[in-house]
Amino acid sequence: MGRQKIKQPVLGRRNENKTKCSPLRIVYAAVGVAILILAWTSHAVIENDVLAEKLSVVGANLQAPHERPVATTASGSIAAKEGPIAEGRPKEKYHIVFSTDCSPYQHWQSYVLFYSALKVGQEGYVTRIASGCEDDEAEAEREWHNKHIKQAMSEKFNIHLTPHFSSVKKDGQVVGNYEFFNKPFGLRHWMENGEGMGVDPKTGAMKDEDTIVILLDPDHVILQPFSDDFSDENRTVITGNHLENKKTRVKHGSPFGQLYGLGGGWLKFDLDKILGEADSPAKHVPMRDAQRDYPAGPPYLATARDMHQIAIKWTDFVPKVHDQYPHLLAEMYAYCVAAAHLKLPHQIVNSMMVSNTGMSSGEGWRFIDKIPAEEVCEYASALDYKKHALPNVLHHCQRYMLGKHFFGKRRLPKDFFTCESPMLVQVPGDIALKYDYRIPPPPHKPPGEKKPVSKHVAKREAFMLCALTAALNEASEHFKRHACEGVKGTNYNKSMDLWHVKL
Repeated sequence: MGRQKIKQPVLGRRNENKTKCSPLRIVYAAVGVAILILAWTSHAVIENDVLAEKLSVVGANLQAPHERPVATTASGSIAAKEGPIAEGRPKEKYHIVFSTDCSPYQHWQSYVLFYSALKVGQEGYVTRIASGCEDDEAEAEREWHNKHIKQAMSEKFNIHLTPHFSSVKKDGQVVGNYEFFNKPFGLRHWMENGEGMGVDPKTGAMKDEDTIVILLDPDHVILQPFSDDFSDENRTVITGNHLENKKTRVKHGSPFGQLYGLGGGWLKFDLDKILGEADSPAKHVPMRDAQRDYPAGPPYLATARDMHQIAIKWTDFVPKVHDQYPHLLAEMYAYCVAAAHLKLPHQIVNSMMVSNTGMSSGEGWRFIDKIPAEEVCEYASALDYKKHALPNVLHHCQRYMLGKHFFGKRRLPKDFFTCESPMLVQVPGDIALKYDYRIPPPPHKPPGEKKPVSKHVAKREAFMLCALTAALNEASEHFKRHACEGVKGTNYNKSMDLWHVKL
């Protein structure tokens, strides 16, 4: 703020003869001037202090989180090697986290997830937990995240780097790789060492036990903000035996999860070898209760107190589950075992996710099926949860196609979020009416085979194709607006056809 011109008070009227001022008037004048100088100086000091405070806050927010080493404390927690947890960080009710490795494949997925959180106005923090980055990769990830996500989207969007966790070991030797170890071990590392997180060394409890932790997968696109309140039956679908002892709010002792087709499969494992405790509550769960209370998958929601206890047991059990079941879902079954061991039955919800277009029940397709086929693509291309109930996330873990219109996450070029990359080709608005078949892309055999699709499934496929195309193109436009200003050759063409992109 510039210095204001101050009008001096009139101490006496001069006459034409310019009579001398009395000594008393001189004293009054001097005192007045001194008071004015003191007032202006105080104002300037206060203003500079406020400015300095603002600059220090901005500087603190722009700092990249530091990587922490992995070590184990006497209490069994994974020790921090970062600096002290940031003090004065605004407290938020919700914290979304998702686990990735350091590959370009999950780099672009992370950008889409962050952008989707920005678009829907998700409350709280969002943190990517990236595991196994080499030193040069870690530095590049920090710089890219700070420039393109933290500064271009939100100061509440963070990255937390962890060591490599995915090695499969036997007799002390590395015998394989199971990348999904990163999820439980990365979650625990973040909860014990992450910015704004941490464990009280005296009690072993989380420093802020009341935070609602929401664990997602990197291939989730947020369509509707997460909340701890599931009481609105117009926006929450719970069916079957999951209605027994129904809960409507996430709180201590009451975690929530999306329904997955896990059933009570974990009861078939050798629990003695996994649990190592003769009296573990998990050994006494009836099959009916296992199918009702524990077939949960991401999104998971729990208080930090509960999620940390689950993370501890999850990391204890998952290598042993993988020994018996060395397949994709080992980490999910290990989560079920951990929750059962801790006597933390989950409220299972159908409607937090859509993913598999062929499912008869178990996902949030009820919200989509009611949209007329002729409107579904337009609807999916401009989703607004304030007008229509939606699943919380679109989980693009499948391949989606109608005719030769195709989306598969493994075919998207890793450099999609660059100035030079074109965006995705638009999906025709009448796609749900236009096709009752799909043609898988090369190298499918026989080439050009038409696979029939029911009208019911065609509408769902259309929804996924149109929603994903819109989500990626909007995220790409956001990237280009913020990163490519003045860059010659910035490509806004919607010409990338994934059906023709080679694997």
